[in-house]
Amino acid sequence: MNILRRGLLAAPALLAVRAQAEAWPDRPVRILVPYTPGAINDTLARLVGEKMGDAVGQLGVVENRPGASGSLAIAATAQATDNYTICVANTANLTMNPFLFANTGYDPTRDIAPLCVTTRLMNCLAVRAESGIGSLRELIARAKAQPGKLSYASSGAGSSPHLAAELFRVQAGIELTHVPYRGSAPGIADLLGGRVDMTIDNLPNVLPHVQGGRLKALAVTGSERDPTLPDVPTFAEAGLPGYEVYVWFGFIGPAAMPQVVRDRLSQAIIGIVRGTETAERIRRAGATVWVQDGAQMAALIRSELEKWGGVIRGANLRIE
Repeated sequence: MNILRRGLLAAPALLAVRAQAEAWPDRPVRILVPYTPGAINDTLARLVGEKMGDAVGQLGVVENRPGASGSLAIAATAQATDNYTICVANTANLTMNPFLFANTGYDPTRDIAPLCVTTRLMNCLAVRAESGIGSLRELIARAKAQPGKLSYASSGAGSSPHLAAELFRVQAGIELTHVPYRGSAPGIADLLGGRVDMTIDNLPNVLPHVQGGRLKALAVTGSERDPTLPDVPTFAEAGLPGYEVYVWFGFIGPAAMPQVVRDRLSQAIIGIVRGTETAERIRRAGATVWVQDGAQMAALIRSELEKWGGVIRGANLRIE
């Protein structure tokens, strides 16, 4: 009798959730961006937002919410209760920040709904063209001969370039000195000026300087070569098998978002990024279309948490 009564009491609530889901969407979808305008998250959000009206019948409105290395926007998404708030997250937000900050305001395995991964880009290890270092093996040999003397620039403590370099340091068995900057541009400027020795930064940030002949690319971090630098080997080809790093970008919603809404958003976003025009604009931004559905994204998050958790704990990194 009690079971029957509980079922009868629950039925109206279930019907209300179903009715709300079937009516979705009846207003614009808010797309949060964890960074300021101009970052690739922002570019991706705007590309999807432009096409959202055609895909689901309502506009996608982009809102930049920078702060705390992207954690503010992720936390706001996790706490949303309207089924109209999603966010463009990346590797760092979801799989690095939880180990770097005492309290991000969210648990990436519990508080968010993975919708889909849409794009990824690789990093590139670059040195000054006049450094005298001609290959990854030569760099590793020099670092082993002079422990801690070689320095590398990153876009900040705990950033994805920083952790990519830490993973390289560990797997290569070398000591390097980290020099953090407030963003990629000043670090690359100091690399060009000879004040640091190397960087492992997002490929779009170093590509113009490699193509201009001022930086030499020693290796890219992907599983295969990048078509913009066909002569540059992967880390595995250059002598460090097992090293692979991508920065990936995907869309998330709050964990409470109904499955039917998740599915509509996932299908819509995947359809948008696979469109010829959007895919080409993503390519021009320095990334490639790489699609994973919600279940695959959840598995990717778990795998990357294990990977980057080990790197961060091993380096004893913490950001206050």
